[in-house]
Amino acid sequence: MKKIPLVLQTVYADLVQKAHTAEPGGSTYVRKQGAVEYLYGKRTLGSGQISEFLGRADDRDVRARADRYVAAQEAARERRKLVSLLKSAGLTAPLSLVGMVLEVLADAGLLEEEQGVLVGTTAYQSMDALVGVFLPSTAMMTGDVDLATAQIALRAKTEGDTMQKILKRADKSFRPVPALDAKAWPWRFRNDSGFLVDLLIPVKKRNDDNPARLEKLEAGAMRLQQLEWLIENPVQAVALHGAGVPIRVPDPARYALHKMIISGKRGMERAKANKDLEQAKALCEALSQENPGHLQATFDDARLKGKKGWADPIAIACKKIGFELE
Repeated sequence: MKKIPLVLQTVYADLVQKAHTAEPGGSTYVRKQGAVEYLYGKRTLGSGQISEFLGRADDRDVRARADRYVAAQEAARERRKLVSLLKSAGLTAPLSLVGMVLEVLADAGLLEEEQGVLVGTTAYQSMDALVGVFLPSTAMMTGDVDLATAQIALRAKTEGDTMQKILKRADKSFRPVPALDAKAWPWRFRNDSGFLVDLLIPVKKRNDDNPARLEKLEAGAMRLQQLEWLIENPVQAVALHGAGVPIRVPDPARYALHKMIISGKRGMERAKANKDLEQAKALCEALSQENPGHLQATFDDARLKGKKGWADPIAIACKKIGFELE
């Protein structure tokens, strides 16, 4: 596998740090009501632009906030240059719609610490720099975004922001997919082109409601086995869209082993199972080259979780992809 040059890994790490500490920014303008002038900010988000009230123009703190807002726009321009550099060097960038969905989720605070973690192929797309090699592009294609959380209390930063409102900032055609149970809140959202956004949450107890209710988002979340282990101790990453979207993804070694496990649960969905194994193989080969100790330690941790649901399916998957772990 082709290694990512150290200079590019350094640029990526710098972009991750800057994206995760960046403040929203844009241009400012004044509106006058009577004799009083008010400052507003305007910035691009998702597929459109939003306006934000900053405060009275004669307020020193508001003017300082407006200055920071404009400065943040300039900082975003500089991050865009880093994004462009990394993309031109061959690192994976999401498709435009995927990038816009991630952007609105991050802006709403759903990808911050103690909130949500991206899983599935969207997460895999952002792992090449994390493992230090260019991952195969054949395993990158996706028609959905999977957002996992361990928190029933998952909520947006802005009071009253529902999941549907947030997604409509990326594409106004996003609608909830009705659940089989008419009383259940939707855990899946689809736009007119068929693109899906799914909300997922770990199984806690056998008799837990499924889907779980995320009251603050007016949405549900489908409960899945082994998800809690997958999203434990996620890592910071960045999606190469716009000025760089701050995201959190599973540890790549956990992701690879989790893909091995779920590949055996796909039933007749052979295409998805093959994609699971292709991603697992690519990550295992990369980690065995760049960080073999971590891969082995993660496998040992998974194996201690049990034989039937953990060690056995991993062993079967390893045999299918021709990869050996001790």
